[in-house]
Amino acid sequence: MIRLLFPLLLAIVAGMATAESDLERTWRHAQVWLPGTVSAVTPADIPATTEASAVILYAHGCDGPGRITTASARFLAGAGYLVVAPDSFARSDKPRSCDPAIPRGGLHRAVLGWRQAEMRHAMTQLRDMPATRVLPVALMGHSEGAITVATMTAPDAALRIIEGWTCHAGWPAYRGLNAPTDQPVLSLVGAQDPWFRLPVLHGDCGAFMTDGGPMRSVVYDPPGYLAERHWLSADQRVRATILEFLSDNLPAEEDAK
Repeated sequence: MIRLLFPLLLAIVAGMATAESDLERTWRHAQVWLPGTVSAVTPADIPATTEASAVILYAHGCDGPGRITTASARFLAGAGYLVVAPDSFARSDKPRSCDPAIPRGGLHRAVLGWRQAEMRHAMTQLRDMPATRVLPVALMGHSEGAITVATMTAPDAALRIIEGWTCHAGWPAYRGLNAPTDQPVLSLVGAQDPWFRLPVLHGDCGAFMTDGGPMRSVVYDPPGYLAERHWLSADQRVRATILEFLSDNLPAEEDAK
């Protein structure tokens, strides 16, 4: 019996080690923008002190940290925030979860649990760093990253920004908003976003928000051009909405440090 169990135990331990090393890779290869900068560095480059009043922990979309991540991070860093974007594609084996050209998602159902684990791991790492230990952490995500931010357990987050997601889905784990009723949430979605043509995806995150709480759902309706956009924060008016939400809901700088 012992001889039979030993290989099984080795396999379990090896699997746990691989999972942990994959999580660490998503952190180690994270892209970081220090306040006021336009070029990304790594978490190892975060100095011991920072002038930032908060950290924006950013979850990229299903196709990885590309143009949208860079543009979003530059705009947030330009506003004085420290931006950290874990790289889900740094994993040793990252299954394809979408086809942006169609567009079509849902190709790797288990990816949501992976993305949530990556964000929680990043929050733990930020709490261990001298520069970010006491700073409020705001969660922001686009598309698949927005689903991650909407559904992950993160009661200690200062707030959440959900861009390009409806909070409606056929899969229960993907549906809804897993935020405490007193946690500020801003969701942004185009009413005719081409990613959400299926009836099961119709709607907006406002359906899951508490009345009178610090939660706001913004739906961009036609005839405005944002109604058909998936990436909304390229627009200056949307950026102004995001910055206003951050300013209104993050602790004052003197309270954050």
